[in-house]
Amino acid sequence: MTQATRFTTLAVVLALGAGAFTPAFGQAGGQALGPEQAGGIFADAPEGFIPPPLHPGGVTLETRRLGEGVYALMSDKPPTDNSGFIVGEDAVLVIDAHINPEMAGQIIESVRRVTDKPIAYLVNTNYHGDHTFGNSTFPSSTTIIAHAATGARMADFEGEWRVMLVTVSGDTEVLEGVTLRLPDITFDERLTIDLGGRVVELYHFGAGNTPGDTVVYEPLTRTAWTGNLVIMGSAPPIFESDAATYLRTISAFASELDVETIIPGHGVQLDGAAQLAVYQAYLGDLLTRVRQQVREGRSLEQALEGVPLEDRWLPEEGSALSGIAPLMRGFHRLNVKRTYEALAGDDAR
Repeated sequence: MTQATRFTTLAVVLALGAGAFTPAFGQAGGQALGPEQAGGIFADAPEGFIPPPLHPGGVTLETRRLGEGVYALMSDKPPTDNSGFIVGEDAVLVIDAHINPEMAGQIIESVRRVTDKPIAYLVNTNYHGDHTFGNSTFPSSTTIIAHAATGARMADFEGEWRVMLVTVSGDTEVLEGVTLRLPDITFDERLTIDLGGRVVELYHFGAGNTPGDTVVYEPLTRTAWTGNLVIMGSAPPIFESDAATYLRTISAFASELDVETIIPGHGVQLDGAAQLAVYQAYLGDLLTRVRQQVREGRSLEQALEGVPLEDRWLPEEGSALSGIAPLMRGFHRLNVKRTYEALAGDDAR
């Protein structure tokens, strides 16, 4: 099997009538690409890994009011990206800019249907293009904020463009008009923003999906936008850390904040405490199982076969999320690889 054939393009659409995700394997307006074209975070993914399908064709961001001045923008075709915005007495803060000018325009239009107050702030929760490539569509007066590690990674615009091309099935039209716009302000651990009568808190609890994962927290409604740190399902994709690191990050998150509602970067609205508990349980179990493989002297290939994703971590058959099972199995194989490599490296030292 060649490296290119390791990838399966998965388009996940929401079957509105049935209320369930229906996976459709194939292409969506472009050619299927392999990791040698993408490079970056997908380049060394194991067989069975599926790049997240993020093609925005036909996607509508639906406005959901979570409380006075607090709005989620939920994709009607998960797992394409969610967004959101928070309105204060003086200004608006937007969470994530989506993948291109068209989708960023949807976000701005959604804000304008609610308020004419200026969009003073835009937070990028991570560096990936589906969260940042819409930055340039926002007014020049909008201050863009990100974690320091996110800002540093965003500088490799060409590399991220290639990664995003894989997630949209090679459809270059999706990325037309995308230009680089870097953050104006970066932070390290915590940043508080006053919108006038309403405070928004930004947190970095540690690495998880990316080195700079940022949580945007609105304390009055106890709502957290989590970007890629917490998404739908029980097996988060560990793109750039390992199970032990991710578990420390999620545990710090759960300990620090009282979260009622999570708006994930991808997927449906989540119960905060319940989802964080699921992540802690999955990551702890993954760490234990992979550590045992390393202690027994198993190779990476043996560990990938010896630590399959157990059914208890998959959505219930026939549930609204049952269609993402292939995506989760692929994420899990990547998670095993990242964790094995980290543990094997620790043993070597």
